[in-house]
Amino acid sequence: MMIFDTLNQGYLGRDLGKSYLLMDPKYLYPAKSSAQESYLNSTFSCVQGSATFATGIEDLMLNREEVINSKIRMLLSDIYLRRDIQRENIDRIYQDQSSCRSLIFRLDDKVWDKKRMDMERKIIDLEQEKRRQVTDYFRDILFLKKDLREALIEKLEEKQKADMLT
Repeated sequence: MMIFDTLNQGYLGRDLGKSYLLMDPKYLYPAKSSAQESYLNSTFSCVQGSATFATGIEDLMLNREEVINSKIRMLLSDIYLRRDIQRENIDRIYQDQSSCRSLIFRLDDKVWDKKRMDMERKIIDLEQEKRRQVTDYFRDILFLKKDLREALIEKLEEKQKADMLT
């Protein structure tokens, strides 16, 4: 007997666990079901004692997922922290360049003395420092991105394993 309307109050006394059938197309068309589904729906998959084993595996998978997620969060936080440090350093370089340029503009345009030449050299040095900051940032982020990529791949592999086990 199949009961489609399980919310009806007339069926309170009956045992719905034995008479209820899922009406999902994978149950109606066995030719389209995968091998994984046939193992899950077989009578041999309900071995006594497997519930504690499944719970242990599920707990292990959840713990592994939490570890991977925390690793991803830490890597992202390191990347964002490094980006913020790089932006602050470049902003300071821009401020130093601006102050040097304002000192140069205060000087007479026609006079090229030692002080003006030192300021021009300082601006050039600051420009080199800015380029160095960008390349250092790229180098730092490169390793962090590599670790992040590996963690994301690991997360996808764990998800596939969990999907395969469930």
